[in-house]
Amino acid sequence: MEGLAGRGTRTWRWPAMGPSFLVLLCVIGLSHGASEKIYNGTECDPHSQPWQVGLFEGVNLRCGGVLVDRRWVLTAAHCSGSRYWVRLGEHSLSRLDWTEQIRRSGFSVTHPGYEGARRSHEHDLRLLRLGTPARLTRSVQPLALPTTCAAAGTECHISGWGTTNRPWSPFPDKLQCLNIAIVSSATCRAVYPGRITDNMLCAGGNMGKDACQGDSGGPLVCGGVLQGLVSWGSVGPCGQEGMPGVYTNICKYVDWIRGVIKNN
Repeated sequence: MEGLAGRGTRTWRWPAMGPSFLVLLCVIGLSHGASEKIYNGTECDPHSQPWQVGLFEGVNLRCGGVLVDRRWVLTAAHCSGSRYWVRLGEHSLSRLDWTEQIRRSGFSVTHPGYEGARRSHEHDLRLLRLGTPARLTRSVQPLALPTTCAAAGTECHISGWGTTNRPWSPFPDKLQCLNIAIVSSATCRAVYPGRITDNMLCAGGNMGKDACQGDSGGPLVCGGVLQGLVSWGSVGPCGQEGMPGVYTNICKYVDWIRGVIKNN
């Protein structure tokens, strides 16, 4: 979409390997890739975000996601892979945490109003059904859906393994977290004229603090509930002053999410 940058995928590709070795890497957590990443974040307390999911194609990290039910993961619709290796309970991507659970996604439901990132980021959400339900532990827990929408000024946080601002280590091995605040709809519409709808939520806009490539589909958590999914942002470097990130406004989709889960 002209003038906008989706928080889509970038990939750190590993050398070609045999299929069995690729599966082994995926299972034991030795892979690493990139899509949108937390810019200027800090390492999360290990397993403090038990709903955080990494979506992999082979050994390549494509997007983030959020566990919202034992069998369902919510992510961005523009994360368009058909099937993923879903990694739950992760903190370090290169070392075994002994808390990991690996699942395969199969059936998925994209919001029927989504038209593709090149046309609009409206309704940018998709539900993925896990082949086997997650086993709930201290490190793997679903995140509650909101009962009300978040007001401007609400303090929230984001998390992901997306790009950082560290040139010597742009792809973080460990999950990154960042505190940001909700920006008013009026302010966001002024920054992105004609692009913001009621189904979008803006947050951040402080210099050097943002989601970035590889974080797409990851959670914006406010008051212990899911208020947003990383969707898109400004053209150019992440974390520009006065340029908030744009998130799918989850409070507008709670009925749709619950309906899909109930009926499938």
